[in-house]
Amino acid sequence: MTKFYLAIFLLSILLLTSCVKEIKNNDSVDSKNRVNEYALVIHGGAGNIYKGRYTEEEEKLYKDKLSEALILGKEILTEGGSSVDAVETVIRVLEDSPLFNAGKGAVFTEDGNVELDASIMNGKDISAGGVASLKHIKNPITLARFVMEHSPHVLLFGEGAEKFADEFGMPKVDNYYFKTKERIEEYNKNKTVASIENTDYKFGTVGCVAIDKKGNLAAGTSTG
Repeated sequence: MTKFYLAIFLLSILLLTSCVKEIKNNDSVDSKNRVNEYALVIHGGAGNIYKGRYTEEEEKLYKDKLSEALILGKEILTEGGSSVDAVETVIRVLEDSPLFNAGKGAVFTEDGNVELDASIMNGKDISAGGVASLKHIKNPITLARFVMEHSPHVLLFGEGAEKFADEFGMPKVDNYYFKTKERIEEYNKNKTVASIENTDYKFGTVGCVAIDKKGNLAAGTSTG
C-alpha cells in the first residue's frame, strides 16, 4: 500500500511539473504576442445626430477626417510610439479640422465667443492634465498634456492656463480663428433663449483611447 501511495505521489508531482511548464510556455507566448499588440479607438462626437441631417458628401468629409486621424495614430503605435503621443496626435488633427466641436469649428458660448476645454490621462503613471475656458490656444490637447507632464496641477483654467502656455512658447491665435462660417450662422440662428433651452440643441466632443505595445493606456478628449 505504501508503494502504491508513493507511486501516486510521484505521478502527481510529474503531472504538476508538466502543467507548470505548460503554463510558463503559454505565458511566454502570450507575453510575446502582447508586445506586438496595440489598440486605438477614436470618435468625432455625437451631438444631436439623426438620419438625414448630413448629405452623403458631408458624411464623407467626416469619415475622411476621422480616417486621417486614425491612420496617424496607428502609425505612431505601429512604430512603437507611446499611447500618449498617439492620443495627442489624433486629437490635434480633429482640433485643426473645422468639422468638429473642438478647436477650430467649436460651438460658441452664449456671448458669441469660443471657449475650449481638453483633458488627457496617462494610465502608465495614473497622471492627468486638463485645461478649461481657453480662448487663444490653437491646440488645447497639447496644453493639457503640458499641464500633466510639466506642472503639479491637474487642471488649469482660463487666463491662468494661457499664462502657463506662454511659459512654453505655445502658439496662440485670435479667437476669430476658431469661428467658422457654419458656426456663425448656427449661432445667429440659435441665440434666442427659446433655442438655447431646446433639449435638441446638443453638441459633442472628440476623443481618443489608445493602448501602446507596452500595454500602457491613455485617453484624451477635447471640446468647445
